[in-house]
Amino acid sequence: MTEAREKRILVVDDEADVNYYLCTALEDAGFRVDSAFSVDEALRTLKEQPPDFVSLDMVMPGKSGIVLFHEMRRNKAWSRIPVLFVTGHAKEEGVRRDLDAASELAQRTMSGPATYLEKPVTAAKYVQAVADILGVSLRTGPAEGEAPAGILRSELHTMIENADPALLAEAMRLLKKGKGPPE
Repeated sequence: MTEAREKRILVVDDEADVNYYLCTALEDAGFRVDSAFSVDEALRTLKEQPPDFVSLDMVMPGKSGIVLFHEMRRNKAWSRIPVLFVTGHAKEEGVRRDLDAASELAQRTMSGPATYLEKPVTAAKYVQAVADILGVSLRTGPAEGEAPAGILRSELHTMIENADPALLAEAMRLLKKGKGPPE
């Protein structure tokens, strides 16, 4: 069976906290993850390196997720990439209509699932939905000699809380410039 580390997921959500939450849940499960905060950014990522799966927010400023979905289905190289809509608006009439149209389009194009989860979604339910759609087995814990991601994240959070603010500001400045840590 395929393992999570063999699959690359593109998470498209304009809300930074939601995007981070979904990406972190997938990374913790072992997936390789890219993120985009807009349809245009997602299209650039699709052109550069098509993922194995797309997690897509429906309602975003500018172009909606349904626009990206239609673009994907019209492009032969992207048309079979499974899409999971993650939306907080599934009960709204217009969005419900878009979800139904997307599902019908997915069935007509034989492109695999185009399902949805409604926000807020738990990390476990989200990761399991992605794994199920991709037919991926999830690892149940860290690899031998590897610390669990939650512990590492907690340690990093503690280090940041206790760090010198001036050093953190300098590190952020260097990271934004694309440079490594100061020597």
